[in-house]
Amino acid sequence: MGAVPMDAAALTDLLPELDDAPGPELTGGGSADGLRFPGPELTGDATGARFLECVLTGCDLAGVPFDRARLATCLLAELRSPAWSLVDATLLDVVLAGGRFGALTAHGAELTRVALEGVKVDFADLRGARLVDVTLTGCTVGELDLTGAELRDVRLVDCSVGSLVLSGSRNRAVDLRGAEIGLLDGVPGLRGCTISTAQLTGWAGGMAAELGVAVG
Repeated sequence: MGAVPMDAAALTDLLPELDDAPGPELTGGGSADGLRFPGPELTGDATGARFLECVLTGCDLAGVPFDRARLATCLLAELRSPAWSLVDATLLDVVLAGGRFGALTAHGAELTRVALEGVKVDFADLRGARLVDVTLTGCTVGELDLTGAELRDVRLVDCSVGSLVLSGSRNRAVDLRGAEIGLLDGVPGLRGCTISTAQLTGWAGGMAAELGVAVG
């Protein structure tokens, strides 16, 4: 399959006719193909599970880990959880539309052709993750930690980020111009990023301090 257009409606059109999942309980290492998981909540354990051409809508994921899970050609709409763990997970051709998370922990994860649309997250931990062709549109993130992450073809559009951590990140074709970003940590991590003049002006004091430059 070629690249999925990063749009929830277009992805929905690509999905086959789906069957309803037999129940809300997930099984670690299990497999779900062509299934629809409607809300209100999921239970069990999705560690190491495989989801192919699935839709999860309006689900409460509290207490359900997705560590090392593999999701391909999936639409995740209006999900919610105080904390959602995707440690070392693999997401390919996935759209996450809407939803609210306290903490989203996805360090070491691999995201390829992934779109986040209108997602609200207090803390997103993507340390050591690998992001390729990823777009965030209309998202609100309290803190986005990309420490040691590898980013390629990543775009932020109409987003609000309270604090962005880029320490040790490796970037290529990363466009931050479409985001309102408060604090920046890890100035050297901006190498390979495109920023706006307004962002440069707003970060100037902090950048100078981090680089040990006195401004008088």
